[in-house]
Amino acid sequence: MREIRPGVWFIKGENRGRYPYAHSLYFEDGETLLVDTGAGPFLKELSDKTGQVVLSHYHRDHVACNHLFAGASFSIHEDDAAGVETMEGFLSLSGLDQVDIESYWKIVKQSNFTATKIDNYLREGDSFDLGRLKIQVLHLPGHTPGHCGFLIENYNTVFAADIDLSTFGPWYGNASSDVVQFRQSIRRLRSLKPELLITGHERPVEDEIDQKLQAYEAVLDQRDQDIIAALKRRPATLKELSEKNIIYRRHYGQEVLLYFERNMIQKHLESLIIRGMVIKTEDGLYEAL
Repeated sequence: MREIRPGVWFIKGENRGRYPYAHSLYFEDGETLLVDTGAGPFLKELSDKTGQVVLSHYHRDHVACNHLFAGASFSIHEDDAAGVETMEGFLSLSGLDQVDIESYWKIVKQSNFTATKIDNYLREGDSFDLGRLKIQVLHLPGHTPGHCGFLIENYNTVFAADIDLSTFGPWYGNASSDVVQFRQSIRRLRSLKPELLITGHERPVEDEIDQKLQAYEAVLDQRDQDIIAALKRRPATLKELSEKNIIYRRHYGQEVLLYFERNMIQKHLESLIIRGMVIKTEDGLYEAL
């Protein structure tokens, strides 16, 4: 744990916060609050003194250690609540009921789903007053429908969860993800002009935040261009496009990664069709205009 602002502690996740782990944020200012539980089992050290746990979204790398905080109240956005409340809800939001679920568990290295009872639903503009610190809820959908960030008003600091500034770029591979909303959320985050940006998988950023968010969004444009370039060479089906490694550099023969790739490619295609840049023919081929 590292105190990055008075009363605000950055908790570095195991394996440097790389999937299937994620960084957490801890507040201790009269009352205590933990944002996300995916940093690792060592979070047990905080379990006895944590009154509230707030979840940025339902993904397993952000909620894996919920079970350690049985005495705390839990909050998450209503649109993501089903993903932690039941396995059926998790499968529905993620779409992983359409693939071999065992292949997914091998990736996340977690074979057990533990249901979490949600006590409160987060909404845009809600705030947590911990004493001196005030934390505002930012609904930033796209990665998941209920994905939230948190503005620490005292310090103009934002925890942006999986708007994570990774070199991979935005991830929206679930059935319920939305690439258009993801772009809008990135732009909203830029408009806030935070002085410190903390994410779920990278180091906290203080310099050139807007430029880094702009570069992160540009990955979406590059993927659009790659899809259009592939279709200009030859019209293709969704399956054929999904095998061109436009999103992932390699699929390692894993069905679940191909599934995520296909989902993201499809979301781009839907957006490109709306913008009049691609059409879908009656025989299921996509063509660039």
